[in-house]
Amino acid sequence: MNITHATREEINEILPYLGESLEEGSRGYYKIDQDQAAKMVQDVLSEDGQIQVAKESNQVIGWVLYGHQRDSFTGEHIGFIYDLFVLPDYRERGFAKAMMENAMTELKLQGMTSIRLVVYAGNEARKLYENLGFTENRTVMNKSL
Repeated sequence: MNITHATREEINEILPYLGESLEEGSRGYYKIDQDQAAKMVQDVLSEDGQIQVAKESNQVIGWVLYGHQRDSFTGEHIGFIYDLFVLPDYRERGFAKAMMENAMTELKLQGMTSIRLVVYAGNEARKLYENLGFTENRTVMNKSL
């Protein structure tokens, strides 16, 4: 496995999968098309965000999208993981953990003292995040009207 910063070609390669990634990660809460996904990525990248890709046999098999945010309550500048995805055929082989560790290391090198992410109820990735030391710090609840 090789993890590197994504090239423009690799970003274009993963764009068709971003909607699937966000829908799966949000447990169906978000259903977005490729244009919306591309805009989200561009917004993060335009704010100094990064995409790292995991490759095996020269094929992109996963990615992590991360960047910075300012905490709306404290004003603290924090690292933020926006998206983590591994293609289904490559799961349960340590790729997600390795990408998260690389992203966390890079965010720390950029001066971040904390990193946040959103994990939806029922998302199996929660176990990975907890094993990496993430803890719950707030709960967002929703009610349809």
